[in-house]
Amino acid sequence: MKVITIAVWVLRIAVLAAIILGILFWTGNAVNLIPVHMLLGIIAVLSLWVIGLAQGFIKGGSFGLALATFIVGLALAIVGLYQQQWLLGSSHWIIQVIHLLLGLSAIGLGEMINGRTRRIVKNTAAA
Repeated sequence: MKVITIAVWVLRIAVLAAIILGILFWTGNAVNLIPVHMLLGIIAVLSLWVIGLAQGFIKGGSFGLALATFIVGLALAIVGLYQQQWLLGSSHWIIQVIHLLLGLSAIGLGEMINGRTRRIVKNTAAA
C-alpha cells in the first residue's frame, strides 16, 4: 500500500533526525533546537498513526496492531511533552531512556506493520 510506504519513510526520517537531536541534547549541545525535535516527534507520531489506520483498513489488517500504534504514539507524545517535569535531577535520565525506547518502539512497530502489509498484499495478489 502506497500510503503505508510513504508514512514509513516519513517515520524513518523523522525518528532518525529526532534521535540525532536527542543525542545532541544529552551531550548538552543544540538545546535551542528542542522545538525542531518536538516537531519531528509530532510528525513521527502522526505518521505512526497513519500507518496504523491504513493497515487497519486493508483486508487482513490487524485491529491489535492499529491499536498498538495509537497507544505507542500517545505514550511517546505524552512522555515527550512532559518529560521535563518528571524525575528532575539525577534521576531524569530514566525518563530520557523511556522516551528513547518509545521512539525506537514506534519505528519498530511501523517497520513491522510495513513488512506485514507487504506480505498481505503479495499473498493477496498471488491468490
